[in-house]
Amino acid sequence: MLRLAAKLVAFFWRRQDVPENEAGPPGPELTEGDVKLRTVQGVVTRYCSDYGMIDDLIYFSHEAVTSRVLLNVGQEVMAVVEENKVSNGLKAVRVEAVSDKWEDDSKNSGRGLSDPSPRVLIGCVTSLMGGTGYINQTTRFSLESVCEGFQPCKGDWVEAEYWIRPGTWSSEAISVKPLRYKRVDKACISSLCGRNGVIEDSIFFTLDSLKLPEGYTPRRHDVVSAVVVESSQSCYVWRALCLTPVHRDATAPGVLPEESYGTLLLKNKGNVEVTRMTNFGTLKEGARKAMVIWIENKGDIAQKLVSCKLAGWDKAKQFRFQDQARPAVSLVSVPEEAKDFSDESTESFKSRSENNTHQPLKGIAVSSGEVFPGDCTCEDREKENTASEKQVADAEPGELVPPGGKTCIMVVCDAKNPGRCKELLLLCFSNFLIGRHLEVSVVSAEESLIAVREPFSWKKPKSCQALAPTKTTVVVTTQKRNSRRQLPSFLPQYPIPDRLKKCVEQKIDVLTFQPMLAELLNMSNYKEKFSTLLWLEEIHAEIELKEYNMSGVTLKRNGDLLVLEVPGLAESRPSLYAGDKLILKTQEYNGHVIEYIGYVIEIHEEDVTLKLNPEFEQTYNFEPMDVEFTYNRTTSRRCHFALEQVVHLGVKVLFPEEIILQSPQVTVWNHIQDAREDGQFTSKDSKTTKDQTKPAAKERPVGTENQPGAAETHDAVDETEIPKAKDTEFFNPVLNENQQLAVRRILSGDCRPLPYILFGPPGTGKTVTIIEAVLQVHRALADSRILVCAPSNSAADLVCLRLHESKVLRPAAMVRVNATCRFEETILDAIKPYCKDGEDIWKASRFRVIITTCSSAGLFYQIGVRIGHFTHVFVDEAGQASEPECLIPLGLVSDVSGQIVLAGDPMQLGPVIKSRLAMAYGLNVSMLERLMSRPAYLRDENAFGACGAYNPLLGNEAREGRSPSWFNPAEAVQVMRYCCLLARSISSPVSASDIGVITPYRKQVEKIKILLRNVDLVDIKVGSVEEFQGQEFLVIVISTVRSSEDRFEDDRYFLGFLSNSKRFNVAITRPKALLIVLGNPHVLVRDPCFGALLEYSITNGVYTGCNLPPELQALQT
Repeated sequence: MLRLAAKLVAFFWRRQDVPENEAGPPGPELTEGDVKLRTVQGVVTRYCSDYGMIDDLIYFSHEAVTSRVLLNVGQEVMAVVEENKVSNGLKAVRVEAVSDKWEDDSKNSGRGLSDPSPRVLIGCVTSLMGGTGYINQTTRFSLESVCEGFQPCKGDWVEAEYWIRPGTWSSEAISVKPLRYKRVDKACISSLCGRNGVIEDSIFFTLDSLKLPEGYTPRRHDVVSAVVVESSQSCYVWRALCLTPVHRDATAPGVLPEESYGTLLLKNKGNVEVTRMTNFGTLKEGARKAMVIWIENKGDIAQKLVSCKLAGWDKAKQFRFQDQARPAVSLVSVPEEAKDFSDESTESFKSRSENNTHQPLKGIAVSSGEVFPGDCTCEDREKENTASEKQVADAEPGELVPPGGKTCIMVVCDAKNPGRCKELLLLCFSNFLIGRHLEVSVVSAEESLIAVREPFSWKKPKSCQALAPTKTTVVVTTQKRNSRRQLPSFLPQYPIPDRLKKCVEQKIDVLTFQPMLAELLNMSNYKEKFSTLLWLEEIHAEIELKEYNMSGVTLKRNGDLLVLEVPGLAESRPSLYAGDKLILKTQEYNGHVIEYIGYVIEIHEEDVTLKLNPEFEQTYNFEPMDVEFTYNRTTSRRCHFALEQVVHLGVKVLFPEEIILQSPQVTVWNHIQDAREDGQFTSKDSKTTKDQTKPAAKERPVGTENQPGAAETHDAVDETEIPKAKDTEFFNPVLNENQQLAVRRILSGDCRPLPYILFGPPGTGKTVTIIEAVLQVHRALADSRILVCAPSNSAADLVCLRLHESKVLRPAAMVRVNATCRFEETILDAIKPYCKDGEDIWKASRFRVIITTCSSAGLFYQIGVRIGHFTHVFVDEAGQASEPECLIPLGLVSDVSGQIVLAGDPMQLGPVIKSRLAMAYGLNVSMLERLMSRPAYLRDENAFGACGAYNPLLGNEAREGRSPSWFNPAEAVQVMRYCCLLARSISSPVSASDIGVITPYRKQVEKIKILLRNVDLVDIKVGSVEEFQGQEFLVIVISTVRSSEDRFEDDRYFLGFLSNSKRFNVAITRPKALLIVLGNPHVLVRDPCFGALLEYSITNGVYTGCNLPPELQALQT
């Protein structure tokens, strides 16, 4: 048997019958044991991730390449080859690249790059620091390599030529230019917020990188000309490089000067120093505290303090000056009523007041009227001062603070309004102003219910140390993954290439593994590019899970099952799902460790219920265990398999440029005539041929007004064998005109297999239209078999429920196929009858209407179902699925007569991708969004619903215990108060079930629920943005949580994903009548979307709360 195998191997690796010149000139031979070593010269004919072939005869591995130079197919190499005497097989033990010319070598050595010809990279600028930047996080470039006139900014799309450095395995761009650019003439600046602005509501600019004519400062409503480049700036796709004014609006307020009032105002001047510690700290609501502010003249000239004023930022007037008498010796006496003074402040005040260099505040006016920094002319201020209870003495000419002298004032804070408050104290001297910010955090009684119970101490676990050689592991695993289905598995493993893992772990440029990532997506690189992106996402998931491994934890009991508490799970840190595998390890004892493999059966907030070995479950006595998380590769493997299957769909589906008309599947209700009357279609030709093309038409937003669509041809159609729809009308009688038109187009199917795209803003009835289309296809086409998919179980359940409620399809006609790991208790009672037949995948595959998730559609691959099994594939919420995930169901449709319908909104939540590398190269772009960006699909931009009210609140953010999730007690209390006002209004109360609260942090969700439970409002839904996708409420309250203006250590969690433009869009479009947003405007203004919302709220008079950032204050005038 072994001899037979050896002969077979020798047949494929035989060398002796091949002329010597085919593999290059022979070199000196060496003999070593049973192998011969020789040097040959040849050409690389194949080169994959870990191995290659020279002249299709000599095998070599990646490790054999000297200096780990990146080889290319067609490249000449010198190889030291070993020949096995038994099999005559050839294997290279050393491979070295050969340059074509010695001049190339000298040129390359000067540059330090391996490839003499640069490659082209199309990507996004992901970071800039100093004189260098990075494209797609991996390719470095210097600003010197950027084309003239282009100053790159983070988010810009560029085209670059790059090289691979062999020593560091990193790519470096040698030239960078914008991917797309254009000139825009006579456009209006539609908004200006701080240093950021927008032109014509579509072009973003920032003063930090904008080139302007000397002396010109942009203002709102200015008419300008601009040069713009393609750039991803939040919800904008263009960025302005330079502006030239055409016409200036004289009535528009200008932006603030470079150095704002605040910066100048807070500086000490005239050698006068003022106390800088002016924070009152945290006070309970109703409490009082006083603070002494010292003024010291360190100069040689006496300074005249004319007046002290409060700017009036604090509308509740929580700050005031203490009434003071003028004793003979000390400057200020401490009144009895100031019982809440801090000991430190009082003692400091008493000790310093004994200094005989103090000068009394005689003649200095003290008031709390509203004032702005530019209002104070000091000398004339004395005439305006009037006697009041806040004056130290009667108004009279102010006295001087002599050189070396000190004086002081006392400020009292009466805590009234919960949250953080900031006031401006103005000290007006004869020739200058000095300001100080008075700050306080007021805590309400309700906040004590949700205060921090335990200091935040969650830490990243230490990296696992290598096990000692003497340690052995015994694996005990009798409980397997849910095995109610015994399915064959035709899915290959698609292992992650070791080279790619090394690239990520050692931070080597990923382009050295797969240069195709730098190219625009096309049919030739489609499979390789997406395969690499899927592997990158898997690598990130595995690395991330390792970081969350736990040691020394104790499990809890819940009946016969064990429960593991996982801090941070509610924030998807780590991300776990039902059916995932965990490994529990006992503590080491005598060099032995026992591993127990368990499976997640239920997740509730941060508690994970596990199914383990029954014996272990019974005998476990709360011993400490180590926990290791594992990544479930099932969905990823299905995606890889789908990439192989969908190649048959070709460019006509994946990269459509034209439409090839086919005979309609069904003649529908004389829709041609109806459409003509509505102006929807125009006939282009009396013939319908396969060569006839037209601009592709995606379905218009189903809830908006009709707009002229692309031309369609329906006139001359052979109707002899075409089914006709019944004369009955739609199953759903309340469909609007656009929804009916979409159903007719889908049922006709003239353009199949080109994907039909059904998109629209929230609430336009996309799912309703899908339901009607499924029912019509099922009725009109007796040979149809329909697969309806969605990215999530909740979305798939909703489709099944709506079809059930139509009372057209019964369990005998429709089946709901669930994932193997899904548990019955999570399934709605109404759809359980449809799930029974879904347990048998072979039986389920024969139903005419099948509903499942995109991932679970891969179950049909496992039983051998292949191309063409389904005539129609509908994907609802397609914008939330990554392209490889969306391909899983598409791989089962025919490329000739099959019909694909994608429904969703590209402006709402996209696929959740965690690998920044995979995102940089496009895995976060759904198939729906990518197709809509192609010229064949004419995009229809639509405005979304207007917002209602914006209420900023300066609360303090916090974390507690081992949870990394943020919460803001002051905002949580304010949310509760708004809910009470709405639900218990005497004149027009709002039902609790009509109120929704959106907040990005799980801990804030928990705190708000506690408060609402205490006021008996448990019916109000509180959750994250994802939980509100596809739902609408009469009132939505958004709590943004983050409030600290100088603590954003992790850009990914800045505003808790609300900074993502799609999540922002989902959040603000949930309400039907009223939107209330709570947050810190000084923080939110940094985000373009929230900045635009702030500007809209201010200009429409619906802003209330704390003082605005300086850049927004002009909008209030």
